[in-house]
Amino acid sequence: MTISLDDMAALARALLDADQEVDNVEQELKDAKERARVLREETIPSAMQELGLEELKLSTGQKLSIKQEVYASIPAANKGQAYDWLNDHGFGGLIKVEVTTQFAKGEQDEAIRVAEQLRAMGLQPSLDQSVHAQTLKAFLKEQLSMGTNIPLDLFGARPVWTAKLSNK
Repeated sequence: MTISLDDMAALARALLDADQEVDNVEQELKDAKERARVLREETIPSAMQELGLEELKLSTGQKLSIKQEVYASIPAANKGQAYDWLNDHGFGGLIKVEVTTQFAKGEQDEAIRVAEQLRAMGLQPSLDQSVHAQTLKAFLKEQLSMGTNIPLDLFGARPVWTAKLSNK
């Protein structure tokens, strides 16, 4: 089989068309996900709260319910303040702390021995602290349900009511 330059041009056009179709479908998916998010997090919860409902059985046999969720991700600029707040309010146990430094190849045993003496030895370890996203979410959800006054903006958090459609 011999392929001509015209055949190659046709293949290139087919690839361009396929790439454009992928872009279009990805945009459609993105738009559909946003429509579903607005329905799930805004429209349906608002309507159900207005009606005083937390659960509704549909004629299809499905159940529509709402519950409060918390979405949170501590902004980098707020990490220090957020960790201070957690420590000051007795929740420092949520914070994971990681101390790292580099050793040459083959110095694993030495690294283990000096883990507690890094600074005393003049090494310059980096200190990294974090709160796992799911841990933060669970903590904030629990504290909000108990009525605790939490600086949500500090934690990049926003409580939302979400709708869930289930077959039971």
